[in-house]
Amino acid sequence: MLKFLITITLKSVIVFLGALRSVMQKDDYYVGHDHLEPHNDPCYFYQFNDHLKAHNLTYVCDADLTLSMVRTYDDSIADKLEKLAPNSQADQEQYLDFMLDTTFRKSIICKESAAKDISYDVANPDNVNTVPVRTIVNSFVFQILFDEEALEMFENELVRDTFKALIKDGGTFNMIEALAILKAAHDTANASEDDLEPAVCSLYKAIVEHMIRGGIRFYKTFPDKQEYMEGLSYVPARFTNFVKAIADGGSEYIYGANMFNDAIGDISEEDLLFMELLNKPKAKSTMIKKIKDSLFSADKAQTGKHQNAMAEAFYNELTKRMEQLGFIRSKKNNGLS
Repeated sequence: MLKFLITITLKSVIVFLGALRSVMQKDDYYVGHDHLEPHNDPCYFYQFNDHLKAHNLTYVCDADLTLSMVRTYDDSIADKLEKLAPNSQADQEQYLDFMLDTTFRKSIICKESAAKDISYDVANPDNVNTVPVRTIVNSFVFQILFDEEALEMFENELVRDTFKALIKDGGTFNMIEALAILKAAHDTANASEDDLEPAVCSLYKAIVEHMIRGGIRFYKTFPDKQEYMEGLSYVPARFTNFVKAIADGGSEYIYGANMFNDAIGDISEEDLLFMELLNKPKAKSTMIKKIKDSLFSADKAQTGKHQNAMAEAFYNELTKRMEQLGFIRSKKNNGLS
């Protein structure tokens, strides 16, 4: 018996040390926030839901839709979840957490009075092509995140051709555009009329599946990307202050992001310098002179002409970068400052 207890104790120590080693290899902010916070009381998903109900709130879904849209999993998994928790979305997600060993959620919640408007039909392949779900899908603007190499995953040739055309056109589309391309592909292939509706159904299913799995972004209002215009464009102070916080050491706690909320890990002092210089619209010549004075004038080994060339190259590169990040606004377009 004593030997058995010692064996259990040694195993426990080994497990503990392994877990400790794993934690200590993480970044400081992760260890501090996820393990050492004064208020850190993990709970099961069903307990979280009970807590919401006590405060007249309702769970909508997780920001990671794959944790909520249980019908998009393999039929056998979805059927088992339905048997375990018939007609209970919250309980099905709890069982799914057990199956996936989910340790972190990003829950979206709403007032209890809005619960009647929540529907999970969009995640059910059997309901995707009903009028209510199609109406919801038709209201979005989409952005494709996969490339042409991934098109083989679509079995329907017309759907594959549709996505190929959308990717070549930049990858941003709405359903009117997608359906028009699908119809054109159908006509070009001289397919029968009987082939059109199944292809349309397959297109809707493919779009919904990739909305959930992350292959397609969807927006009610697509972010407006503004192009840089000399003498009209500027960088609002709110963006400059945010980047300054990151450059001044805030990268330990926050990440930079573009207009699509994609993380940017290469925010630099050069970005900050350019943003501070472009705090209001300026002529290109003025910007180049300021860049030259700030970055290149101290290098006496370079001629003035070479310094000007480097400053202009910097200007050209950073104006494009500000466009891509979505930090540019324009007085002409009544941009917000």
